[in-house]
Amino acid sequence: MRESLRHGMGLQSNSVLQHIYAASPAFLQSGAISVLGARIRYQRYNSSFQKLSESYARQQWEDKSFWIEHQHKKLSHIVSLARETTEHYQTLPNEFELDTSRPPEDQMDGLPFLSGETIKSQPKSLVSNIVDLSDCISHSTSGTTGTPKTTYHTLESQRKYWAAMNRFYRRGGVRYGDRRLSFTGNKIVPTGETTGPYGRYDRANNRYLMSSYHLGENTVDDYLDEIEQFQPDYIDGYPSSISYCAQRALETNRDIRIPAAFPTAETLREEDRELIEEGFSTQVYNQYGSTESAALITECPNGNWHVNPEIGIVEVLDEDGEPVTEGEIGELVLTGLNNKAMPLIRYRIGDMARGPPRYEACDCGWNTPVIEEIIGREDEVVITADGRRIPMLSYNVFKYAEGIEESQIVQESVDEFVLRIVPGDGYTDDQADLVTEKLKDRVGEDISVEVKLLDEIPKTSSGKFRAVISKV
Repeated sequence: MRESLRHGMGLQSNSVLQHIYAASPAFLQSGAISVLGARIRYQRYNSSFQKLSESYARQQWEDKSFWIEHQHKKLSHIVSLARETTEHYQTLPNEFELDTSRPPEDQMDGLPFLSGETIKSQPKSLVSNIVDLSDCISHSTSGTTGTPKTTYHTLESQRKYWAAMNRFYRRGGVRYGDRRLSFTGNKIVPTGETTGPYGRYDRANNRYLMSSYHLGENTVDDYLDEIEQFQPDYIDGYPSSISYCAQRALETNRDIRIPAAFPTAETLREEDRELIEEGFSTQVYNQYGSTESAALITECPNGNWHVNPEIGIVEVLDEDGEPVTEGEIGELVLTGLNNKAMPLIRYRIGDMARGPPRYEACDCGWNTPVIEEIIGREDEVVITADGRRIPMLSYNVFKYAEGIEESQIVQESVDEFVLRIVPGDGYTDDQADLVTEKLKDRVGEDISVEVKLLDEIPKTSSGKFRAVISKV
């Protein structure tokens, strides 16, 4: 899942606060993160979240007919709301009839597709006129072009998403409030830090956040020391970072046991799953979600991918926009069911899956739609001159830039980078300076950066877009 790990975001978007934070000792930085964490806990994990969690836990064992009826009602409501309160969806059909005996994902062809480009270029046209954006949460994601898109969410829709996530955690024997260790992409540890600690503690959420930017061959043993000292009940975050630590634990015969692991934000490779499970004596539970909160698909102990029907409707379509045949790979198309602030209907997110979704009884006890395989997209990990491994770099470099249609980071060597940019309306040289600064801030000041302006960024031979290419 590409979760927006937002602890410290307020610090990172304010240069003065960022400077004060960077100059503070580690215990004060943990204090600042705990203050921000308290706000997130109040917004996300309040009594409404607790009630939703209990409700979702009870209804998870319902049968196929329950879920079809549940999604029909929510889809009809979100389509009506979108048509009546947003500019973009004014042309939706007034009469959208569903055959209540069939799953809604088989009856979506009467609704138009939504592209990521529309979200990026015309976000306000998708915002409902019945909400106040100051009461909403905004999230950004890099999507299929490497350039961030912003979506707006009601607090209630976020609580529903995280109640479903909490149910997922429970299947791994843990829940919100247990000791959680996360590998985050936010700059919780200043770039120049060389002696550790490499994590900061969010006391409000009982969560130890570890920097993904400082992890390398010279620091990995310190990371393992901190993991061992914290003794997490579960671990989540970038699988590339977790597996790197797990591999080192195996090499050095470290006996670190973590009951459950929930990798997110990157595609989980099978070799990384094996390393994590062996290195930390754990069980990996994979997941697919979206920062747009339009769907949540989670892996059960039997290895099946289950759609969480409370969150969204999932389609897997071929190049003609038709449902794929059984076992065929197609495009994931998502329809969120809860977000009244910014409804996303038939959103072409750019990821791939092997489908189609099908109802079948699973030995785990769930009767929700199952997808054979989530393929997603892969961004390469950048390797620095001092051996650090940096994942998800494109999102964190370009998320504050404006006027950029597409972007890509190419690492030619450990200290040579090329930023490929397709400029859009409002692009200036200041944006190039900004993304160069953000890249150096995360990789190191000594690197050389060349900015290339292009009309189009080349795709792979299979037509896929790669936000980060490393030749190291």
